[in-house]
Amino acid sequence: MASVERTAYPIFSPSYGPKELKQHFSPEEYEVEWVKTKTPSASLRLGLAVLLKSFQHLRYFPAIDEIPVPIIDHIRDAFGYSKRVQVDYSGKHTLYRHMAAVRDYLQVSPAYGHAATEAAQKCAYSAAELLDQRVDIINAVIEGLVSQRFELPAFRTLDELAERVHAELQGRIFSTVFGRLSPSHITTLTTLLQTDSLQRRQSEYNDLKKSAKRSTRKHLEMLVDHLDWLESLGKMDGIFAGVPDTKVRHFASQAQAYDVSELRECTEPKRYTLMLALIHRMQVRARDQLTEMFLRRVTTIHKRAKEELEQIQTKQRGQVERLIGTLDSVMAILEQEPDDTKAGGQIREYLVPVGGINQIRLSCAQVQATSGSNYLPLVWKHFKSHRSILFRLVSLIEILPTSQDTALVDALDVIQTYHDKHRIEWIDENVDLSFASDRWRKLLLQSLGHGVGVNRRVLEVCVFSYLADELRSGDLSVTGSEEFADYREQLLPWEECEALLPAYCEKIGLPANAESFVSGLREWLTETAQQLDDKFPTCRGDVALDANGEPVLRKVTAREIPPSAISLQNALTQRMPARHILDVLANIEHWMGFTRHFGPLSGNEAKLKQPAERYLMTIFAMGCNLGPTQAARHLANSNVTAHMLSFVNRRHLSLESLEAAQRELNEVYLRLDLPKLWGDGKTVAADGTQYDFYDENLLAGYHFRYRKMGAVAYRHVANNYIAVFRHFIPPGVWEAIYVIEGLLKAGLSVEADTVHADTQGQSATVFAFTHLLGIKLMPRIRNWKNLTLYRPDKATKYQHINRLFDESADWDLIEKHWQDLMQVALSIHAGKISSATLLRKLGSYSRKNRLYFAAQQLGNVVRTGFLLEWVGSRELRQEVTANTNKIESYNGFAKWLSFGGDVIAVNEPDEQQKRLRYNDLIASALILQNTVDMMRTLNVLEREGWKISEEDVSFLSPYQVSHVKRFGEYNLKLKRPHEAWIHDDTFQQAVAIARRQRHTTPT
Repeated sequence: MASVERTAYPIFSPSYGPKELKQHFSPEEYEVEWVKTKTPSASLRLGLAVLLKSFQHLRYFPAIDEIPVPIIDHIRDAFGYSKRVQVDYSGKHTLYRHMAAVRDYLQVSPAYGHAATEAAQKCAYSAAELLDQRVDIINAVIEGLVSQRFELPAFRTLDELAERVHAELQGRIFSTVFGRLSPSHITTLTTLLQTDSLQRRQSEYNDLKKSAKRSTRKHLEMLVDHLDWLESLGKMDGIFAGVPDTKVRHFASQAQAYDVSELRECTEPKRYTLMLALIHRMQVRARDQLTEMFLRRVTTIHKRAKEELEQIQTKQRGQVERLIGTLDSVMAILEQEPDDTKAGGQIREYLVPVGGINQIRLSCAQVQATSGSNYLPLVWKHFKSHRSILFRLVSLIEILPTSQDTALVDALDVIQTYHDKHRIEWIDENVDLSFASDRWRKLLLQSLGHGVGVNRRVLEVCVFSYLADELRSGDLSVTGSEEFADYREQLLPWEECEALLPAYCEKIGLPANAESFVSGLREWLTETAQQLDDKFPTCRGDVALDANGEPVLRKVTAREIPPSAISLQNALTQRMPARHILDVLANIEHWMGFTRHFGPLSGNEAKLKQPAERYLMTIFAMGCNLGPTQAARHLANSNVTAHMLSFVNRRHLSLESLEAAQRELNEVYLRLDLPKLWGDGKTVAADGTQYDFYDENLLAGYHFRYRKMGAVAYRHVANNYIAVFRHFIPPGVWEAIYVIEGLLKAGLSVEADTVHADTQGQSATVFAFTHLLGIKLMPRIRNWKNLTLYRPDKATKYQHINRLFDESADWDLIEKHWQDLMQVALSIHAGKISSATLLRKLGSYSRKNRLYFAAQQLGNVVRTGFLLEWVGSRELRQEVTANTNKIESYNGFAKWLSFGGDVIAVNEPDEQQKRLRYNDLIASALILQNTVDMMRTLNVLEREGWKISEEDVSFLSPYQVSHVKRFGEYNLKLKRPHEAWIHDDTFQQAVAIARRQRHTTPT
């Protein structure tokens, strides 16, 4: 049976405060009048009112003895009755009659009967088509019944319905997929599970789960072989026809967690369906990883050619100096000898010792050949070692154009035709080179005796180079990929967008047509620029323009901390109770029971002994980066093994469940009073920090900012100090593309609408789509280089800030592509396409995609407006600095908790992402514990006579660690008595409100 706490099924909270009682259980005047018309008895009036308010709160009738006494007392006081008046339903007939009256009054149909059963089953079947967890199906049925104005049945009824429907639909899918398999396919799948004790101790099934290693030529060859093998196992599209992708992903996750022995215990239809789902997902992932590795290898090839050119130019520096010396001597001869004939003779005589005319010309030709920055002639040398594997790669994946321009794909067909004809140096057939730059064409084309030929080697290098560029920008797509699919096919159809547009624009605050959108934007930019020009003279001392027209801003700092706030911080630090991390986790579990979000991937209840303890120990082991083995050694008294921790991590804690637990901790934090003095949670700061990784994976790479190998943990931290988003990304990926993703996936009741970022957030494309999604992007500007400001139109001039502007806005382009821009924004908002994937493509230069140019132009306009505000407002610069400082502090706080080792020692992509979520879950638990301890300590200080102002409290931070024990004896005692504060109404009500909020907030 599913746990009721894990679902949206409404239940009474353990406690209610006065505000909540008034909000949820105070009868309205018309309700009091209705109750009085139904019965003359005071006790029955009280009972009817209690039934009414309880039903409105729960959507079903609870047992009378289960209704909390404070609710009955509150309703009794509302009617003005004395304590002697009690709810009395000794007669069942009266109780049933009152229940029917409440249903009739609220126009709600009863939970029993054919109509309610049919409605519940319809909702359950509809939900089970897409959802896989039983609790999710239960939640969908609850939502459906409430929307159709049905009374909710007993939770057990919903649980049994969800279990039956889920099992039925799963069985139907398993049977359908199994029925599509041929005998040869079944034989192939069976072979994957076989082992040979002598030659092969592990089955080929484990090979399915292999992930890409770091980007080297050898690993590229291994990945090509791996995809080739995966493709040989069969195409999955037809097998899963009609099965939602969410189902296939869930089956693949189960198969990923199972080992061979566990698969053999499944029925044949289920076993083969799970295996096929895993093969399908691994094929998709291998195509993504292979394409990503191809992009990196091409980048490396070009990088090495550039480095070689630099080395050549460095070596030639002496040769250039000698040639200049020779030229200078020739000039001296001409200056001293007016007779040209004699001068010529002297020059010839002078040149003999240095090699003569031919040698001098040869030296000049060598220098000219490598002058400037044209490294393209050197690329072939570094490309040829990759040639065979790259041709295998493009023959294995299907690359298609996303526009009508097929020149590059046609050129790819040409080089594939000639790839094994090594003796052919020149191709004399007509090749469309419209995709290539002039510099490439000079290398490609040469006049032959019978016409113009194309150099085969140069063409290969050129085509593969442009393939990488256009795959990166989305002008080319890879069939069967996810990251490199044609994003246009993932967008909502414009017909659907048109239906959503009015409500969306009203919510975001944007005009709903192109003309009004552009005119409003133009008016805003004009007013912003004029306001800065008017106030600029008063900004002297803070702002100045240098000779190039770039602003020079005086450095700002966050607010100065008063001595009283420092004294308060010191007093708190001295009085904070000592805590061990495991004790903190136990307290948070006692307080809110957040481990209920975890369980087997099947969605059933955990069949573990003491599951909560196992979950907390696993969170501790992974979140502190101890790992299962080290943690098990130090948890020896807890009767836990490394295998058990690894099993729980693999089979019970998923990315989704970790995120769900994190959201609950965040929601409770939002309900506490102290964090509200630090910030409203509607502003977040985004930044990344480097983590060391094993380098045998695609996520890890060399980060030039940190000058070391690893990956970047990109987070969003709210202005009240809590982290609301986290994701590992490879170094070199533009961090700003995750700005939108973080806000859309936070899933909290308090929605952030402003994001501060470091210098990485200056991307024009990100500015464009944050504007379209109603997000205020406000990055910290440290470097004005390459930041172009756009004036509203060419004719507009300004008295003081005219030199700031270099270009003028292209309003026609924005208006022309407004529909395309809104289609993308609506698709992102609807979750049809990942904003990070899209921004990564639209952030790369494209010569074909007009949407790219429109997004750039819109982003340039929005960014210009922000930059003008940045220049003119010292307060804005202070605010952004203060909030970006918070995320830097959080990153240090989270790393302090990752004390088990310096390296994230996993290579599996999902496991890597889980490690970051474990770390943040521990950080959030400690933030909650610190906040509780600070609130209690502040109360003690006030009772002792301290004068504590809200301003002083606003300087405090929950990132306290001096009282936290990281080392020593690790004991988890979950059965110990609860700390007294856990039962305090203040903290219990925070949990109750957060849970009710979670039931009404989509995740």
